Amino acid sequence: MKILVIGAGFDRSEKALLKGLVSAGIEIEVIYDPEAPDYALLESSDVVSEGMRFSSRLDFKSLKILRRKIEKGEYDIIHSLTNRALSNSLIATRGRRVAHIAYRGTLGHLSRFDPASWMTYLNPRVDRIVCVSDAVREYLKTMGLPDSLLVTIYKGHDVGWYTGESPGIPLELNVPADAFVVGFAGGLRPVKGLEYLIESASLLPEGANIHYLLLGEGALDVKLKRMVREKGVERVVHFAGFRDDAASIIGACDVFVMPSVEREGLPRGVIEAMAQGLPAIVTNVGGMPELVRDSECGIVIEPRNAAAIADAVKILVGDRTKVLEYGQAAAKRIAVNFNINDTIKKTIDLYREVLSSE
Repeated sequence: MKILVIGAGFDRSEKALLKGLVSAGIEIEVIYDPEAPDYALLESSDVVSEGMRFSSRLDFKSLKILRRKIEKGEYDIIHSLTNRALSNSLIATRGRRVAHIAYRGTLGHLSRFDPASWMTYLNPRVDRIVCVSDAVREYLKTMGLPDSLLVTIYKGHDVGWYTGESPGIPLELNVPADAFVVGFAGGLRPVKGLEYLIESASLLPEGANIHYLLLGEGALDVKLKRMVREKGVERVVHFAGFRDDAASIIGACDVFVMPSVEREGLPRGVIEAMAQGLPAIVTNVGGMPELVRDSECGIVIEPRNAAAIADAVKILVGDRTKVLEYGQAAAKRIAVNFNINDTIKKTIDLYREVLSSE
């Protein structure tokens, strides 16, 4: 079989998947966005890759190039990892029989009354949709998509990626060395519910040596920093901005928190933290309860509840044995249930199943 994978930037899990597919004997070619920050590692691998950027869901210039590539390549399957990749590949293959596999990593933003949705996931020419979690799968079923079209394949990891001892939290971030550190990594966007996280800091006992470390950037940066000043928690809430070493910094924290209010598929930040032995405090939004088993490897709370976040932090800071036990269970859960080798195997099985039904 010959597969064309179209994405933008590729995270660590996606790169490992591609390399695993090639090692398994699958003929893979990759189209990546040369302006995306994460594609570079593909260049040093055995994966055949080519740069091509889609500026929109209907990019006429790139469409012509893509159509010529498809005509020459004789691909059996096009596996699209982004909305733009999917819509452009569907248009580029009109009149040609090529199987299409889509990837969906989030809930929301689809409508049967939105023409853009019919250009992508609701398009009848899509053969399968890989859902990053069962929550995404259930959401797509509410859009009227049949269960037979949907398959859940977790984006796998390898705990061995994080076995090197964390260098610790950089001194320039001004986090006391003896503090109990609650870490967050992700985009500073409304869906992340970070206003509730900051409010929770103001609900902790005065003088408690508990510090929050937020890694990431986004549209809410200024608003959140203003909120920190207004709540009087500047001493204990630290903004690190975007960091290439975010995963290793998170590994030096005591607990990870993801206070999202909607749309989460299967957040990478939670997986990376759990893989390094951190218990996670998460809301019961999207696929997060599939990741974190409550009172086993973390604490699951209701969204939009600053008091619940504060209570969960207080439970863990007051019981270091529980932090250790939850952290060990978290790492084991990633190793067993969210393993990259399973992702590779299930993806190969999906390819074979799609081709056998042609």
